[in-house]
Amino acid sequence: MTWLFVALAAYFLISLNLTLDKVILKNAIPHPVAYCFYMGLLSIFGLVFLPFGTLSLDWNNIITGIVVGAVFLGALFVMYKAVFAHEASRVGPIIGAVTPIFVSLFSFLFLDEVLGWRELVAFLLLVAGGILISVDLNGIDKSQKRKTALRILGISIFSALVFGIYYVLLKHVYDQGTFVSGFCWTRVGSFLASFLFLIPGRNRRLIFGGTKTLKLNSGVLVLFNKTLSGIAFALLNYAIAIGSVTLVNAMQGLQYVFLLIIVAFLSKEYPKILAEQIHKKALTQKIFAIIIIGLGLAMTAL
Repeated sequence: MTWLFVALAAYFLISLNLTLDKVILKNAIPHPVAYCFYMGLLSIFGLVFLPFGTLSLDWNNIITGIVVGAVFLGALFVMYKAVFAHEASRVGPIIGAVTPIFVSLFSFLFLDEVLGWRELVAFLLLVAGGILISVDLNGIDKSQKRKTALRILGISIFSALVFGIYYVLLKHVYDQGTFVSGFCWTRVGSFLASFLFLIPGRNRRLIFGGTKTLKLNSGVLVLFNKTLSGIAFALLNYAIAIGSVTLVNAMQGLQYVFLLIIVAFLSKEYPKILAEQIHKKALTQKIFAIIIIGLGLAMTAL
């Protein structure tokens, strides 16, 4: 069960990272294009793991790892676009709830991963809790708000689809070789893919124009957040490498439990940036969702 504790730590750090993303995207870097570009560049620091393992030089492993790293950066870009345009607590939970559905389907079809009855119950509870924590039971009355909700749902589901493809491909990479080799080649893939953002002239203006106004404090925050993201990402990758990719992803609802708690503490400090609205009815719903997710975790630990 080592993978379970590793995944718990990873999701807590991811929730903190996602909250800081919202702050950074609004204040430091004006567009997700710039953010993903620099995150792709920072991916090369994943090579620090090289001394702790062996690097495969098989061309099949190299190409697969690089492609998977590029897919990851694409999925990240779609998610950041959604977070930038909408509330983090609305977009994130939808992606976290839907991604495991795609992962379970793809892992069954392409990895031959079959869950036992206890694992299946845990999976269903975790996914149900993740969905419940993201649904607004108050309803949406105005037409404009309905359109906004549909946009949020559409971009979130698309992001979940790309992430689902990425996670299954990632598990395939780790099944081919060692964790260190797979992790390093996927980081190289993200690094190389970041240069694709420089092709459109508009992107170059967004990337290099936005960094001119980057303040020292914001730069320190970005560096801290990317370090945090790197640690969380490595932990999540390790959990996937040694555990079930389906169950690890089913736990994504947990990161939004952490996100809800973090936002509750930070919303007074950054009310305009986080813009999270939690009413009494919604809070009851989220507490119920947390209980369901807790039951799912308990089933996973059995």
